Amino acid sequence: MYRFRLFIARVFILVIVQNNNFLLFLVMGQSQDFVVCQECRPLSRRDEAANPDKFCNDCCKFNFSVLNRLYVIESCKINSTSYFYSFMPDDSNFKVIHQHGCLTSIPENICNFPRLQYLDLENNTITQLPNLSCLRELVILDLKGNQIQVLKAGIFDGLNQLRHIYLSRNRIHTIEMGVFHDGLKKIKRVSLRQNNLTEAEVVWALGITHIFCYFDVRYNKITKLTNKSNFTMDPNKRYGPGAIFLNNNKLKILDTQMLDAIGNPLASLVSNFLYWTITWGDNPWHCDCRIHPIATLHSVTAIRTLWALPDFEISDFVCNTPPNLKGQRGLIHLNLSDFVCNITDFCPSGCLCQEQPEADRMVINCQNAGLAEMPKRLPFYEKLFLNFQNNSIGILPELPYIGRIVHLDISNNNLTNISTAFASSADKLKYLNLANNRLKYLPETIQKLLPTEIDLSNNILICSCDTLWLNDWFESKPHIKNRSNITCSTANGDQRIIIDNLQPYEFNCRVSNSVTISIVLGIFGFLAILLIVSIIYFRFEIMASYHIYILPKMKLKWTPEVPENELEHHDIFVLVNDEHAPDRLWVIENLIPYFDRNFIKSYISFRDGIIGEVTAHANITNIHNSRTVLAVISKSLLDDPLKGFELNEAYYDKIKQGNGQLVLIKREEFNPALVNNGHIQAMFRLKQFINADDVDLTEKISLWIDRV
Repeated sequence: MYRFRLFIARVFILVIVQNNNFLLFLVMGQSQDFVVCQECRPLSRRDEAANPDKFCNDCCKFNFSVLNRLYVIESCKINSTSYFYSFMPDDSNFKVIHQHGCLTSIPENICNFPRLQYLDLENNTITQLPNLSCLRELVILDLKGNQIQVLKAGIFDGLNQLRHIYLSRNRIHTIEMGVFHDGLKKIKRVSLRQNNLTEAEVVWALGITHIFCYFDVRYNKITKLTNKSNFTMDPNKRYGPGAIFLNNNKLKILDTQMLDAIGNPLASLVSNFLYWTITWGDNPWHCDCRIHPIATLHSVTAIRTLWALPDFEISDFVCNTPPNLKGQRGLIHLNLSDFVCNITDFCPSGCLCQEQPEADRMVINCQNAGLAEMPKRLPFYEKLFLNFQNNSIGILPELPYIGRIVHLDISNNNLTNISTAFASSADKLKYLNLANNRLKYLPETIQKLLPTEIDLSNNILICSCDTLWLNDWFESKPHIKNRSNITCSTANGDQRIIIDNLQPYEFNCRVSNSVTISIVLGIFGFLAILLIVSIIYFRFEIMASYHIYILPKMKLKWTPEVPENELEHHDIFVLVNDEHAPDRLWVIENLIPYFDRNFIKSYISFRDGIIGEVTAHANITNIHNSRTVLAVISKSLLDDPLKGFELNEAYYDKIKQGNGQLVLIKREEFNPALVNNGHIQAMFRLKQFINADDVDLTEKISLWIDRV
C-alpha cells in the first residue's frame, strides 16, 4: 500500500510541475514549433565586421515553453537503473533538463521518445555517448561537465535537425572518423572546449557548407591539425563562413602543405577564409618556412586590407619560436624572409642547410667545415646556394646536383682539378668563385657556363699555346671579376702574364699555311665532327654500355666492403609509383610472392614505409642500402618528378657507381622518349629491361640479381 501511495504522489507531482503543458496538449491537440525562424535582413559587410556574433544571427529563436517536460527517474546507487518518464504521449515534443545528477549513462529508453528536441544532462557523470540516431527531431544536445572519453562514429547519423552540440568539460580524447559529417545540415554551435583532444581533424569545421556560429576546441591539448579523411574543398560549393576557436592548445606547426591539398590550391582556401573568423592564439607556434606560403598570400595588398580590420586581426597568431621571432605576428608579417627551415637530412657534417622560400633557394653553408671533398649528396631543392669557402677540397668532380646549383663559392681551398665538374648541364649557375686555389689549367668546358659573375683570381695557371683560348673567352665575358689578379706563368715560371694580355707570339704558337695540311686537317675535322655528332647522338647509349658491360669487368678484383650492420640492408628495393593502383597491385600479385618464396629481403615503400617519415628521403636511403633496385616502369611513374629523381639516383648509385644492379621492368607500352633521364632511355633502347608480361619473368629477375 505504501508503494502504491508513493507512485500516486509521484504522478501527481509530475502533473503539477508540467507547467500546464498537459492541459495545453488537451486543448490544442498538438504542440507548437520549438524552433521559430523568420525572414530577416542580412547584415552588410560593414555591420558584419562590427558584429562579433555575426555568424550566430540566423533570425531563429527557441520556444522552450512549447516542449513537454520529460523527467529522469534516477537512483544514485551503484548499478542502479535510470529511465525517462512522462505522462504525455511518447510522440510528444519533449525537453529534458536534468543537471547536477548522478547519471553514469543516458537511460536506455531514450529512443521511446523520438520527438525529444532538447536534451540537457549537464554536470552528471556520464562516461559514454550512445548512438542518438533515433532522435530525429533533436535540436539541442547539452552534455557539458560529464566524463565522456570517446565519440564513436555514427552517433549523430540522421540528426538533420541538430543545431547545438555542447560537450565541453568532458574527458574526450578520441573522435572517430565520421562523427561530424555533411548530414548535419543545420549545425550552428559545437563546443568541445576543455577536453583532452591531441589532434583536430580539419573536416570537422571546414566541411560545414552553411553559415555556422562556431566550432570551439579551445583549452585542449591539440598538437597538430590532421586531414586523415583526405578532405578537399569542392570549388562549386560554398563553405561556412563561421568561427573556429583553436586558442589555448599546444599547436606548434601550421602544415601549409596539408592546407594546400585541401584548398587546391592554397590561394583558393585562403579566399574561402576571408570572411571566416579563426582564432588560434595562445599556442606555442613555431614560425618557420612552413608558415611562408600562407603568410605570402596574406601579404597581398587586398588581403592585408581585409586582415587589417579588427575582426580579422584576431585571426592572426603570435610566434613563440624561434627566439628571433618570439612575440611577432605569424601571418601578417613584415619580413617574410624570416621564415626559414634548418634542414638536417643529407646535410653534410659541420654545415648549415637552410631552406629560404622567400628567396626561393636552399642555402648550404659549409665554411670552415674541414671538408676534404665535395659531398656526394645534398638536400633536394631546385635552386642550391652553396658556400664552401675555407676548406681543403682538392677536386671539383661532376656532381649529381650540379644542374641545380645557382651560386657556388669554393674559394680558399686546395683545388687542383675541375676538369669534369662542368661536363654536364649547369644552366642555372649564376655565380662561380674559384679564387685562391691551386688551379694550373682550366677545362675548355667552362666556356659552356653562362654565369653572371666568375672569379678566377689568385690561382697558379700555366701559360701555353693550349691556354690561348682564355684570352678570347675573357673578352666575351665582361663580368669576370678581379681580372687584374688572373694571371698565368710561363713553363719555366720566370714570367707572370695577365690573361687579358696573352699573345700567341709570346709562346711561338704558329699556324701552318700548307694546303696539304689544311686538307688533312679538314678531313680529320670532318671525321671528328662526324664522330662527335655520333657520340653526342648516341652518348647515352655509349655511356650506358660502358657502365653496364665494361665498368663491371674493370672492378672484378674489387671486393665490396661488408656493411657494419647487415640487417639495415636489403636484397631488393622496389621502385614503384605508390599512388598508381595498377602498379601497386602488379607488385603485390607478381613480386611479393616471388620474394617470399625465395626468402628475398625486400623493401617496398607502400608496405614497409613508416607513417610520418618523409617518403622521398626514406626511399633514397633504402636505394643506397639495397643490392638491387627493381624499377617497375609505367607512364604514371615517368610523369612523377619525384619518382624520376629516385630513378636517376638508382642509376647513379647502382650502375654508374657500380654499387649493385638496376633492373628495369616495363609494365606497359610507352615511347622511350618519355623517359627524362638519357641513361635510362638508353637502357630501353639497348633492350636492357624485362617485360612485365614475360612468362619467364621471375627466372629473368633471378638472373639479373645473380649478377651482383
